[in-house]
Amino acid sequence: MRYLLLSLLILALLRTFCEARCWRKPVGKNGCIKHGKLHQVHTVWRTNDCERCECKPEELVCCSQVFTPTNYDKKKCVPMFHKPSCSIHVVKKNNPLEFCKVFAGVG
Repeated sequence: MRYLLLSLLILALLRTFCEARCWRKPVGKNGCIKHGKLHQVHTVWRTNDCERCECKPEELVCCSQVFTPTNYDKKKCVPMFHKPSCSIHVVKKNNPLEFCKVFAGVG
């Protein structure tokens, strides 16, 4: 019973972390408006801000596609955003051409 409760708690926390990287907005009469552009209901697109957006009948849902490293050697390494791939690379402070190991992240 204890393991079941622990598993449910972990699943609830994971859902919270995933949902925190998304935002929702009500849909207008004609569809969804994002950055001044109208998108029809049932369309999916990727923004320049590295978000995946979906215009649903009841709401616009946009979620970040960027994996954010959280567990790495912060004394020797630094995260660098790479916009073309919508990713964050963790590199050595003294040699940005050398990647660091990442043990965990969010996204």
